[in-house]
Amino acid sequence: MLRTCPYSGENFNPKRRNQIFSSAKNRQNYHNDRAAELRVIKAPIAKAIDRNLQILTQLVGKDAKKIIKSDLLASLGFNHNVFTHLEMYEGKNCRGIFHFIIPPSNSIDYITIINKAE
Repeated sequence: MLRTCPYSGENFNPKRRNQIFSSAKNRQNYHNDRAAELRVIKAPIAKAIDRNLQILTQLVGKDAKKIIKSDLLASLGFNHNVFTHLEMYEGKNCRGIFHFIIPPSNSIDYITIINKAE
């Protein structure tokens, strides 16, 4: 029974009944190509999240809580639209970037950052 390899398009006789690709190299290339496509799609968001994490790590360090001027975050390139999760903190839904939590603030000049790293 001939099968068609989804990577190369060649016809082949499978050695096992569950064999999908004509060779191990074609299987690896297929999965590597799919992973590369996903990395390209995710790159802008991943880059912004990484940048935000670097900024918060630099500013907060190992402190449990820090209040930072909004202007400073903006000048460093912090992107408020990108975060890793939402988390409840003191009854409020907060944006999170890994182990940092940014509770909603009443002030437009200052932002509180909570460091939940152990």
